[in-house]
Amino acid sequence: MAWRAVALDALPDEPWRNGGGRTRTITAQPRAAGDPPWDWRISVATIEQSAAFSAFPGVDRASLLLGSGSLELSADGEPTVRLHQPGDVAVYRGDAHWQAEIRRFGPPLSLLNAMTRRGAACGRVRAVRDDAVVSGHALAVVVVDGVWRLTDAPSGDAVVLSAGCCAVRDGAAGRASACSRIERVSGAGWLAAVSIARV
Repeated sequence: MAWRAVALDALPDEPWRNGGGRTRTITAQPRAAGDPPWDWRISVATIEQSAAFSAFPGVDRASLLLGSGSLELSADGEPTVRLHQPGDVAVYRGDAHWQAEIRRFGPPLSLLNAMTRRGAACGRVRAVRDDAVVSGHALAVVVVDGVWRLTDAPSGDAVVLSAGCCAVRDGAAGRASACSRIERVSGAGWLAAVSIARV
């Protein structure tokens, strides 16, 4: 299956389950029963003020700062997590009760989040500023700046995305891994990429 593209603002905007922020789910792999009700979930969260994060026992989290501002996460018994520059990434355990302290310079703070159920999947989140190849059982990108081309392998199908758009490739069959090439079309820019691998 090739990439599916959509404007980020077109995704449903939902409150966090603890009411501390809002989120737009880009893609998720549901499971039949249990909490959480998915093996992985990729989303973009917006935070207007310092707030507690919901706890997700048995889940590993990775967050990437999409815009200006800064975020500091603290929890009892855990090392402090700090994101200061767009593209900064933090990996941390969802089991802890994290408190987020934010500094914002205009719009709400925006984070790309990948959450994976431990023992079922693992995720990698990174900022991409030049041409790259990504692979995984599920892939997602959020274009922050510039124009980018995503080319599916082996079909060669391509989609071109601009800032504010996201795309998902989650059609890898069985335990096969999808692979795509990311190319920057514009002179400058960057995007955030997520790769999910089944365990």
